[in-house]
Amino acid sequence: MLGDVVRYNFFALDNVDKDTYSLDYAIVLDIDEKNNTTKILPISNKFHKESIESFCIGYIPGFVEVKNEGYVNNKQYVHFNKVIDVNDNELYPVHEQDLCGNISKDDSGSPINVALDIEQLEKIVKKYRIYEIGEEKNLINLLMKSDAHYELSNDTDIEKLQKISSLKMEKYREYNFNNNKIIVFFVDGKRYSVKLTKTDNLDLNSRNNRLKTILN
Repeated sequence: MLGDVVRYNFFALDNVDKDTYSLDYAIVLDIDEKNNTTKILPISNKFHKESIESFCIGYIPGFVEVKNEGYVNNKQYVHFNKVIDVNDNELYPVHEQDLCGNISKDDSGSPINVALDIEQLEKIVKKYRIYEIGEEKNLINLLMKSDAHYELSNDTDIEKLQKISSLKMEKYREYNFNNNKIIVFFVDGKRYSVKLTKTDNLDLNSRNNRLKTILN
């Protein structure tokens, strides 16, 4: 079911990075009943700075992991850049447990599967749609796919950005600290950077319309 947490053997995959091999769990993101495949979104408790590809969804209700200190409920981070389609029979359900390891059961005595709450699921679906819009070929696309909270800082050189925002980027990196996001990018071999400041804004469309007005 959409939003369920499942276990998958990522170690069996070929040609993936070291971090992917170490993963164990994922969230069901989409189901293709016709082809008997499921799109899964890997999660981990390893800290990642917020970016377009990865962010924290907090604690998942009833989801515990076994660590050296026993059963623990950690904050989880999703990784859009590691989404994969797998066969349904390769997935295993994960059941709700308390911090003593006891499995929660419904009225009929069946184990209850771990699933995201509505708010977590809606956040992921919304952000994944943005992520899928297209590759970040230029700065304006990259900025429009960032979290709605982020706005161009007041000290931005708008005139300079207008000249390069639609040009193809060769590469870029994101850095997050305090309430700021710094994007360092290269266009025609030259290095540029832009600072975004975190605000209280929640409306992605209005933020993106402002960006278009400023940079186009």
